[in-house]
Amino acid sequence: MKKVGVRGYNVRGQIWVETVIYTLIGLAIIGLVLAGALPKINEKKDEIMIEQSIQSLGNIGNKILEVKEKGIGNRRVVDLKIEKGAIIIDMDGDSVSWVLDSSFAYSEVGVPVSLGKMKVTTSGKSGAWEVELKSEYGVDIRYGEGESGTKRLEPAATSYKFSIENVGKNGDGESVIELNAV
Repeated sequence: MKKVGVRGYNVRGQIWVETVIYTLIGLAIIGLVLAGALPKINEKKDEIMIEQSIQSLGNIGNKILEVKEKGIGNRRVVDLKIEKGAIIIDMDGDSVSWVLDSSFAYSEVGVPVSLGKMKVTTSGKSGAWEVELKSEYGVDIRYGEGESGTKRLEPAATSYKFSIENVGKNGDGESVIELNAV
């Protein structure tokens, strides 16, 4: 026997229709909240990633300066996890850079900001920023046996492990710091 409501409608069917409508309304509200919050969440994640990259690049810089000061033959090993962006070792410019695509503008666009020996430059347009962290150490930087060119280290599932070694002086009297994969 069917239960019939006041106006002659099937009560069970009405309950199911209301349940589906309320569920859809709830999902729509959750979708709207996520649509508004997700860009801010991604922006904060990118800000944290940039801060971690600054610390990692600072650690590499400290090791480079340490082996320079300790003299020829001194060597340090560094583990480096690249989750986002790429590290570029520029042997011609004697610099190490970390370039990240970000939804967060770390600094004013086009204006380099100094953080010790590191310069941070943001470029691009709203929502699609490129943040470059660049360090120059006043030494002749080389990767492997190469004396010129660039070496690009891309994101990887495992950490990069490389040595930083003082291998002597070049013709100009600058310390030569060699980075090698271990």
